[in-house]
Amino acid sequence: MTENVPRILVLFFSRTGTTRLLAEAIARAENCELEELREARSRRGPLGWLRSGYEGAYGYSAKTLPLRHDLRNYDLVFVGSPTWSRSLSSPVRGFLEDHGAELHDVAIFATCGGHGGEAVLDQMSTLLSEVPLARLALLERDAKRTPAVWAAEFAERAVAAWEARHKKCG
Repeated sequence: MTENVPRILVLFFSRTGTTRLLAEAIARAENCELEELREARSRRGPLGWLRSGYEGAYGYSAKTLPLRHDLRNYDLVFVGSPTWSRSLSSPVRGFLEDHGAELHDVAIFATCGGHGGEAVLDQMSTLLSEVPLARLALLERDAKRTPAVWAAEFAERAVAAWEARHKKCG
């Protein structure tokens, strides 16, 4: 690790592409690695939409496929989720249940159509071993219109919090 320059990974799940837009903007802002959480089953179409809403509403977890990137190689990990029925998406819930204890320096973000973004961030926080360095709940319209603006400010806050945390510890 170069002093005060964290190795960063952005992880996300996106069914419709909205969360992907924000995740890509964060990765561009920090010039870092990007990985989409994947599942074996498709969530496309009306049945995928219904299943996603049901799983979100009832707090289900979905198993994700193995990551291409090794979490141990990163100092800071961003994790993003869409909002499903005002709840955390089941793939991100499953990922955090399996790996949340491994994420010590993490920033979390959620996209939502109107309501529930903050609730999703709260649900994500409970699945982590540490308090997130930064949080962002973003409306779908903002994620689609101006993701770079929101991503740059959010990423800057997260990196500054990481630097402050490691200045105290280092």
